Amino acid sequence: PSKGLRGAVGTSASYAALLEGSGVSPDDVESRVLGAFGLTASMITGQTYSRRLDYVVIANVGALAASASKFAFDMRILSSSPFGELGEPFGAKQVGSSAMPFKRNPIMSERICSLARLVNGNATVAWQNAADNLLERTLDDSANRRTIIAETFLAADEVIALAHKIVAGLRVDTARIAANLARFGPFAATEAVLMAAARYGGDRQALHERLRELSMTAWESLERSDKNPLADLIAADPAFAQSIEPAEMRALLDPSRHIGLAAERAREFAAKVRAMEKPAPLTLEILKGNE
Repeated sequence: PSKGLRGAVGTSASYAALLEGSGVSPDDVESRVLGAFGLTASMITGQTYSRRLDYVVIANVGALAASASKFAFDMRILSSSPFGELGEPFGAKQVGSSAMPFKRNPIMSERICSLARLVNGNATVAWQNAADNLLERTLDDSANRRTIIAETFLAADEVIALAHKIVAGLRVDTARIAANLARFGPFAATEAVLMAAARYGGDRQALHERLRELSMTAWESLERSDKNPLADLIAADPAFAQSIEPAEMRALLDPSRHIGLAAERAREFAAKVRAMEKPAPLTLEILKGNE
């Protein structure tokens, strides 16, 4: 809602004086003027509309920025050397550093996180403007409003543009994903092995302790940059081999058995996003010429 046509302090006193005896009320004039622009008026205003509206708008933009920042932060982690599963688009002639020619930093993701932080800061300022605006009219909000509102939308626009560019040119290293899964995937199978062995009559607490010991041994191998031996250690251990057949053990240790409905939900989410790609038509009719 807009402030409306209420005069200097929101009482409509000047309009009431001008319209006295005309049969037209200040509210009639306000409705006709705002209606031409598809706007509504706030029920109560002072010299200005409630600064809470600024906060509500900027906070909602901040929520968008938070989601984008989370996406960008995950991109930064997954594109780092220890993971290397995803990567931003990187030009053939792009320079990562003037001093270190090997660098290929996720600069777009870093920019998203930086700008999103600015939007969040502006939301905090807008909250303070609303909370500390004594009697709905102190001017201590005026100076910062000249920057935070424009900055918020400019920063959010850049955040969205950068996120779109990243997704459009996203690099996915399936070989690295497979390598990481082979390296760490066996740990995810320990619960399934524990449940199966306990179901065949094993002592759950003793089995849990044995799996913990084998897992610690596997971690030591990984720390030496060796292959993860956990699957072989479990398959060869009498505590599990005596009750679980080799074929069942292989199935239990298969990482694809431990992803649940993740793939289906990812496809469902992607389908919903694609359905939203077509922009909705504008409902505000812009007056043209002498209309």
